Amino acid sequence: MPRKPRPVKHIVAFKVEPELAALLDAMPNKSEFIRAAVQSRLATACPLCRGSGIAPFGGVGDELAKLVSQHPLCVCAGCGVKEPRPCHTPGHCGDDSRVEVFERWGIFYCEACAILMSFCVECIKPLGRTGKVKKGARCNECAEKQAAV
Repeated sequence: MPRKPRPVKHIVAFKVEPELAALLDAMPNKSEFIRAAVQSRLATACPLCRGSGIAPFGGVGDELAKLVSQHPLCVCAGCGVKEPRPCHTPGHCGDDSRVEVFERWGIFYCEACAILMSFCVECIKPLGRTGKVKKGARCNECAEKQAAV
């Protein structure tokens, strides 16, 4: 049975620093590693440029951090669902207690879980599910302050 012809391969050379050359020389198959790294890099469409280019090697971390800070997802502490971070624009959504809990304590609850939770009447610290803690309760810190007065 005749063998399938192998695709023609070309040799590509590039310069590297001595440290990188030493690391590559220590690999059992540096050619395969370099091929896989280049193919992976070229196949990665940049989510920051919406697919119009290839992800740059540097600077993605800064741009991605900026994007995440503008539109992060929060994980609900009650059920684990991921939702966009609550609105924190001054004068908007001010009556939503979830915003204050998130901004003050860094704990996010979706709407469904927030109605099942009880919060300290003074500092709005989450106290637990309504079935376990009475509404209008205080956290330990606020209760101690109240008792001291």
